[in-house]
Amino acid sequence: MKRNKLYWALAGVCLANLLGHAACLPVMPDQVPIHWNWAGVADGFGSKYSALGLGALPLGLLLLFWALPAIDPKGKNFEKFDPIWKGMVLATVLFTCAVGWLSELSVFGVLKDGSGAVGLLVGGGIGVLFILLGNYMPRIKQNYTFGCRTPWALADEHNWNRTQRMGGFTFIVIGAATLVAGVFSGVMGPMGSTFVLLGATILGTVWIYVYSFLVFKGLMK
Repeated sequence: MKRNKLYWALAGVCLANLLGHAACLPVMPDQVPIHWNWAGVADGFGSKYSALGLGALPLGLLLLFWALPAIDPKGKNFEKFDPIWKGMVLATVLFTCAVGWLSELSVFGVLKDGSGAVGLLVGGGIGVLFILLGNYMPRIKQNYTFGCRTPWALADEHNWNRTQRMGGFTFIVIGAATLVAGVFSGVMGPMGSTFVLLGATILGTVWIYVYSFLVFKGLMK
């Protein structure tokens, strides 16, 4: 019941968010920025209805999050880490709602082109989310949706628990790298920020799989 209350509350937020985007349409130009580089310079444009699509994204994500525990083969395990799952749903939906307003903020002059604010808001926000998730990841139980879902972890609970602990540490490192890339995007430049972000993400993902395999082989004590 508590989970249903959360989803209903977030559904109200998502609908209000979507209506807000719709209310802005009449005063929006035909073409609006929909993508920015790490320096905060708009480098991608689309129809003003693209902004409406971004406004609908949080509602779509909420519906997906609502359905996932029901269709996951190990969906009953979600009850064992319910506070973490609800926290992830809450943070992701609200963050997506906030990011969806970047087009309007840019069009109305609140977000200055090249100010670096986009890198700070998006990179910093994602970095904080990764760091928070990393701290709670060891408490996630086996499932096919959420967590570090390597083949060896899904097949063995001991491997799963160890992989989540290592995954939690790795997510904190990736989050810190993303936070640095966002906060210092003006100094590092687009290429430098992208290098730090992609490097940390790719290396971290590979390491999680390697670690889980080593645990499976009994080589990681």
